[in-house]
Amino acid sequence: MACSKYILTNTGSTIVNFSYRRCDDSLWDYQVELTPNQTKNIWVVNGTYTVANAFKSSISLIDEGAFPSTAVTPTPTPSNSPTPTNTPTPSVTATQTSTPTQTQTPTNTITQTQTQTPTNTETQTQTPTPTQTQTPTPTLPLQSFSVFSGTTSNESCEDGTSVTIYAFNALFDQNTQFYTTSTGSVTYNMAGFYSDGTSVVELDSNGNLIGSFNLCSSVPTPTPTPTNTKTPTPTPTVTQTPTSTFAWYSYTLGTGATANDSCTAFSSSPQTIYGSISGGVGPNVGEYLYETTGRPLTDVAPDGYYSNGTAWYQVTGGLGQITSSDPNGCL
Repeated sequence: MACSKYILTNTGSTIVNFSYRRCDDSLWDYQVELTPNQTKNIWVVNGTYTVANAFKSSISLIDEGAFPSTAVTPTPTPSNSPTPTNTPTPSVTATQTSTPTQTQTPTNTITQTQTQTPTNTETQTQTPTPTQTQTPTPTLPLQSFSVFSGTTSNESCEDGTSVTIYAFNALFDQNTQFYTTSTGSVTYNMAGFYSDGTSVVELDSNGNLIGSFNLCSSVPTPTPTPTNTKTPTPTPTVTQTPTSTFAWYSYTLGTGATANDSCTAFSSSPQTIYGSISGGVGPNVGEYLYETTGRPLTDVAPDGYYSNGTAWYQVTGGLGQITSSDPNGCL
């Protein structure tokens, strides 16, 4: 598997993010943040680096080529050893390796230098290996989610089988890959629907996201009684309770009639939209969005699509509630 070293620098004034597949363990890193003026070195599997169009102009990318490098071990060192036939001075001659002309002399000294060259060459190749700086990359711990699985979205939302799955992002509806173990592997067929009680998503056999996250209360069900009793109860509570606490969350989002329109509008005409504290840092499926600040927040966000340049969120029902989202919908 071919890998390259990239040097990324955020030249803009806002936080940007990108995704890529790590070279050391072939796992994906999603939504990696790059703060203004921050520089990061990454070792990436060729062809897997992705970034939203809105962020491309803010990220300076230097491709240092294939990694590990194919040009290794500067073996001109032997040419210096022929000059001193006395054994004790290898350290002084080592500084003269920069002179390319001395490469002409190896024919005389091949027999004597051959024994000393391997030791120097070995240490030279050992040094860059740890410099790959791959230690910090895999340290991100996996988050665990106690969810309900089923063969349909209704089944997982209402009476699915309780299982534990794992992903990198602490927010359930902002992940695009899930695993069956805390070490990041998939040990059984994960095809089906999974719900955390609020939103539901379909995964393929390898735990990859299919489609988008959807609000459980918006999923059509043949037994509307339990769904209807739950939907009205949280609606006023979620919206009204946090407004008397303090402040609100501000989001810069593009809006549009389609998901694609909202992704484009994020870079061309973004708007400030507000979310209640109880919704958590998001936006998230189930959260309510508003156009005007205050206690309480007012002017619910109209139905349509909203985007942060990477993910899109759909608001339906006329109450400003996010009912579905796709974390990588704009990529």
